[in-house]
Amino acid sequence: MAKTTVSIPDALLADIDLRAARAGTTRSGFVQEAAARYITALDAEQARVERKDRIDGAIAKMRVVAAQMPEGTDGTAIIRQFRNLPEPWLKPHKDAEK
Repeated sequence: MAKTTVSIPDALLADIDLRAARAGTTRSGFVQEAAARYITALDAEQARVERKDRIDGAIAKMRVVAAQMPEGTDGTAIIRQFRNLPEPWLKPHKDAEK
């Protein structure tokens, strides 16, 4: 395991030591856990932002499509029509009920 030297303000270090003692762990263990949780939180936030960007992009594309549709077009009916069509790439499995 690597060792490092990190500068931490005295008040923060005192708080870390207090909380580590309450948790029954070492200063190193506490800081490792804190860093791991922070990294996990950063990753989760990045995933949330990327998901939001994908959704916003899909909405923008659908608005372009909607703008090209004739007035009064029922988009829901069109979706239902295609949703109810058999999927040509799916063939019944040999064990499926006949």
